[in-house]
Amino acid sequence: MTLTHPDTQATGAAGLSQSDWLGRLSEIGRSHGFFERVGVEHLALFVQEGDTLLVSFDRAARVFAEEVDGLPLGFEAVRKREWSLLSIQSVGDSWFRAPDLMAFFDSLRAAGFFDSFRQVIFVGFGAACGHAACAYSSAAPGASVLASAPAATLDPELAGFDRRFRRDRKRDFSRYGDAPALIAGARDVAILFDPTDPASAAHAAQFRGPQVTHAPLRFTGPAPHRLVTEGGTLVTMLRALANGRLSRRRIAALIRPVRRVDATYLWRLAQIAQSQGQFDRARKIADYAADVTGEDRFTDLAATLGS
Repeated sequence: MTLTHPDTQATGAAGLSQSDWLGRLSEIGRSHGFFERVGVEHLALFVQEGDTLLVSFDRAARVFAEEVDGLPLGFEAVRKREWSLLSIQSVGDSWFRAPDLMAFFDSLRAAGFFDSFRQVIFVGFGAACGHAACAYSSAAPGASVLASAPAATLDPELAGFDRRFRRDRKRDFSRYGDAPALIAGARDVAILFDPTDPASAAHAAQFRGPQVTHAPLRFTGPAPHRLVTEGGTLVTMLRALANGRLSRRRIAALIRPVRRVDATYLWRLAQIAQSQGQFDRARKIADYAADVTGEDRFTDLAATLGS
């Protein structure tokens, strides 16, 4: 199996070839649960630990290329909280739409798999993974969901405004496809998004209900979850969600100190200030960012703006 390209000997962030990386996941599955192919487009890794189950959605290529431990989103909760984990990883840009995957979740629900846990939490970051976390949470009524910048659907009748993923509209969104409708049975749903990013905001607005918490994170771009993962707040956020305490205020408090020192966020702020003609503000941001990040680009920008 190849993840994104034919070079199966490519080395990932964990220093492993694709075959060795897959072998490691297989060994974890054999020792603690299971690891299996779900059709041709998905992998499923289950790690049995505690009575809280975290169901995460990720891209196999991202895990292989970016995670230094080679482990998918949510594995940190296994280590730190002793939660169980069911990680679903897409091979390619599947949008988690394969009939085999839908049948997999149907079978888990029918077998009472989710009922065997005290609580179930679904998590997915990004348009496709966030969509999947919301949509497939319907297989476990009463579950909680944490999603960042999720797509509501790609059905042109409901999301024709989104031009980013036109080639993916051909996929079948008739089952597990209308995420805002499918979260109706969830206990709590937290949606992270940037209200200044038009597409993300339009999708987020479709998620409604008393169980939904919208967490607007201004100027974080189409991937606000980067501040969650890189800032080391994921497990804290998930724990608050498990306890029913992941409020909009709590999310903002967790993200605030992270973005104050995040170079990508600060660079975006400086660029926005410049585009609005607020050159003095841009210079102050650049001066501050140069101090906290040490990056030359901020020093150069401040000098250009007259620091």
